[in-house]
Amino acid sequence: MIGPHTWKQLAKADAEGASVVGLRLLPSSKLNVFAALDRSSAHRFLLLKANLKHERTSQQLPSGRGFAVRFVKNSADSEGHHCLQFELTDSAHAEIFDVVANDMLDHIGQCHDVESAFSAFLQRIAEWQTFLNQLPSSGLGDGAQQGLFAELWFLQEKLLSRVAPLRAIASWAGPKRLAKDFQFPGIAIEVKTTTAKQHSTFAVSNEMQLDASGVGRLFVYGLLMERLVAGGTSLPEIVESVRATIQREPDAYARFSELLLLAGYVDSEAGKYSTRYAVRSQDFFEVRDEFPRIVGADIRKGVGDVKYSIAAAECAAYRVEASTVYELIERAQS
Repeated sequence: MIGPHTWKQLAKADAEGASVVGLRLLPSSKLNVFAALDRSSAHRFLLLKANLKHERTSQQLPSGRGFAVRFVKNSADSEGHHCLQFELTDSAHAEIFDVVANDMLDHIGQCHDVESAFSAFLQRIAEWQTFLNQLPSSGLGDGAQQGLFAELWFLQEKLLSRVAPLRAIASWAGPKRLAKDFQFPGIAIEVKTTTAKQHSTFAVSNEMQLDASGVGRLFVYGLLMERLVAGGTSLPEIVESVRATIQREPDAYARFSELLLLAGYVDSEAGKYSTRYAVRSQDFFEVRDEFPRIVGADIRKGVGDVKYSIAAAECAAYRVEASTVYELIERAQS
């Protein structure tokens, strides 16, 4: 996995007189794949080198915010006369670069020949660029910011002290647009927030979110949050808090960065998220029996795009001790 540790290692590499230093990746593969750092410009690269039967110089190459893709031919390079370069040109997009590079490595690693590897290299960059172009230029809206903050709060404050980092990050399903925000074997947690002190409600975006079918036991983690202009914690701060907790786990760190991007969070836009939050109360509720909800079986044929809200006060009868949920999560790890 590529991450901050990779670039620190290259920056400190003992290569006297060399401006560009490289590190071979995918050691079990026959493909020549490298991470490289130009120490004079601080530009980062992912390189795929090979001797191709058919050159690709005429092929249109993808490009985007903060990165460039080039096809380079160097007949003197013993590791491959042809090289695809994925280059970070703007350090503000370093986290995006690492996410895309790791995804490319996953796909390249499954290729059995250089031709398919070169195709996978370009295809994944193009697909990521399509995704990035679809992100709103204004960043996350107020509701999305609050929802992401709440999920990260649960991850940082409730999970990472009880579950190994990679397992905790892998359980976070919200950015993948799955029905439940966190999933473990036999248990799922849906995170809900409200900022209203009186007559507070939790918004539910579809009929699957509170449907416990197939997940074992389902819990709602409900937070009463207050928006502040000072004090509390901002979205960028909770992001960095999680990163600090998992920084010694490269695989977890890389996966977390990918999920953040899928959630629409881009580090270069962190300055847009000045709202601060304070968690005033938090409770777990078990979704069972007559818990207020709408599920698929309740909906008549032809009805779709179901969105509704539930009164937080009506969930009180289903409140459970946090220790019950933590015990189930820990049991799911064994």
